[in-house]
Amino acid sequence: MHWAAHGHTAAELIYQRADSGQPNMGITNYPGNRLLKRDVEIAKNYLNEDELNILNRMVTAYLEMAELQALNRVPMTMENWIERLEQFLTMTGRELLTHAGAISHEAAMQKARAEFEAFRLRQLEEPTVAEKDFIEAEKELKRMESGGKSHPRESASHATKDQSNP
Repeated sequence: MHWAAHGHTAAELIYQRADSGQPNMGITNYPGNRLLKRDVEIAKNYLNEDELNILNRMVTAYLEMAELQALNRVPMTMENWIERLEQFLTMTGRELLTHAGAISHEAAMQKARAEFEAFRLRQLEEPTVAEKDFIEAEKELKRMESGGKSHPRESASHATKDQSNP
């Protein structure tokens, strides 16, 4: 289905888009709020909004067709399902995958894991939100101690009071 949705196999997609230099490694969709190693091994996680929408609609439509077959109690072999999938993709104007793709699954997994390790190491070097907040608080304290401007919100409220008492 990946090939029909965006013209790449799942392995090709992962290999092409896994990039430790990009925000979230180039991943656009993942569960939770923290990128995990398992997330970088799932091709669907790299799809943009349009690609994901197309893939989801194709899968939903195909599963609806399969459910109709089951409700009608039509016996189906794996060979029948492959034939139906090809018919479905042809009917919807999608290209059929007729080769193994340019990238192996193992090559894609190796690249994704290596990129994730580089991404993880870079994340460890970056300050956490708490550390960033602490640094900001430290700067603010130094400004206050040196008689510099107070917090921007306080400055704005003082300016309003000064303007109201001419």
